[in-house]
Amino acid sequence: MAAAEKFKIKKIFNNNVILAEEISSKREMILIGRGIGFSRKTGDQFLKSELKIDKEFAPIKGEKRENYIQLLEEVDSKVIGITEEIIAMASSELNEELDQHIRIGLADHIAFSLKRIKDGIEVANPFLAETRTLYNKEYSLAEKAVEMISDRFNLAVPESEVGFITLHIHGARNERGISKTLKNTSLIKELVTEVESELGQELSYESLNYARLVNHLRFALERIETEASNPNPLLEDIKENFKFSFKVAEKLAKIIEGKVNCQVPESEKGYLALHLHRLKRDLDI
Repeated sequence: MAAAEKFKIKKIFNNNVILAEEISSKREMILIGRGIGFSRKTGDQFLKSELKIDKEFAPIKGEKRENYIQLLEEVDSKVIGITEEIIAMASSELNEELDQHIRIGLADHIAFSLKRIKDGIEVANPFLAETRTLYNKEYSLAEKAVEMISDRFNLAVPESEVGFITLHIHGARNERGISKTLKNTSLIKELVTEVESELGQELSYESLNYARLVNHLRFALERIETEASNPNPLLEDIKENFKFSFKVAEKLAKIIEGKVNCQVPESEKGYLALHLHRLKRDLDI
């Protein structure tokens, strides 16, 4: 029975967080609970039923394990706890396991964000609109996460944090990582700015035209980076009939090639030109 599980303390991070090992199976668990490490020492044995454990999870395995153990020593246990609650909530809503390395990045981010908020420093998020449009599901989960953080720490958390947490969740879903997600989001923002410049008109972040453009660029980038075949039987007609749009598509392709070190196929330029032509028509330019 679970109540009879006997553990040994391997490390005490603080009064509320310990690393324990189940004696029979050698299985390691991070245990979180108010005061569970108080007046205890490494090597002490206990039954789980003896402690009031709020949260338990297996520590990260592999090369990132030591990074995570170090983080647990440095970060407030309340931050570790809320991080785990957010991961559990997101996993449940998505019905999928998130990459374990989110535990490091998200906990570190939340800890740093809380310090900034308490110090009265707000960091602007220039990719907020793109993030909301690109990763709508993750954004709604991040909104819930920010509510949880705000309630737990009794702080007003700015909307910019919703965007940052969205990127962490998305990066953990497809195992591309936060840096890759942020890089593509930044590139899409640059491409949208170029389109606005070429058309001489800004796009409303709330408009369907904006959403269509951003999502087309997102999937185009994925195809380009994975070298997925996407034949375009209309290519020659597009080049002939939509000369301006194809010229803009070529400029966007050059920007992409400079950032992702991939060749943009002519077929993708054609589809991009087709989308730009539709956008131009819808904007009545």
